[in-house]
Amino acid sequence: MVRAKAFDPAAALNKAMHVFWKHGYEKTSVGDLLDALGINRGSLYDTFGDKHTLFLACLNRYSEAYMSRVFGALSQPTPVVPTLTQLFRNVKDLVHEDQESWGCLMVNTANELGIHDAAVNELVTNNFLQLEQAFAGFLEAGKARGEVRAETDTAACARYLVSSFAGIATMAKTDLPASFIYDAVDVTLRGI
Repeated sequence: MVRAKAFDPAAALNKAMHVFWKHGYEKTSVGDLLDALGINRGSLYDTFGDKHTLFLACLNRYSEAYMSRVFGALSQPTPVVPTLTQLFRNVKDLVHEDQESWGCLMVNTANELGIHDAAVNELVTNNFLQLEQAFAGFLEAGKARGEVRAETDTAACARYLVSSFAGIATMAKTDLPASFIYDAVDVTLRGI
């Protein structure tokens, strides 16, 4: 008979995600994960595999929990500039947990592991490509409503917005005043 797990794997995954988010992949030890999850090494490996496999699962969970908010906002038929302004201005709130300056886990991971880890690179790249598609679709819908200039290359603009989003998520990790980020957002969106 298979023994039932003495812990909730979904809750444990969320806890692990927060540990990686706060400390990064390299600075998180298996001991840190065991302490945060309150489980033993065997349970960790039996449920999630090794640290790297768990990290990939955490990146997927982050995308489901946090990036889906962004994708959801971009799937609505709302006014383009006010929606993007609010979305970009809220980056600081969206990427913070418990008032900590952890930044965006996808951006942090791209900076930490980027081209050095093929599996992580693929996952993070796909996340950014999904964000690009969401921006492009949102801009196209706005163009159809006359809110975006007819000559705007929405694909190129979407790529610019992804890079701006990542930059703002990085700045959100600092103690820069909100006005600094708001000014950057205003300039970013001025050309739409």
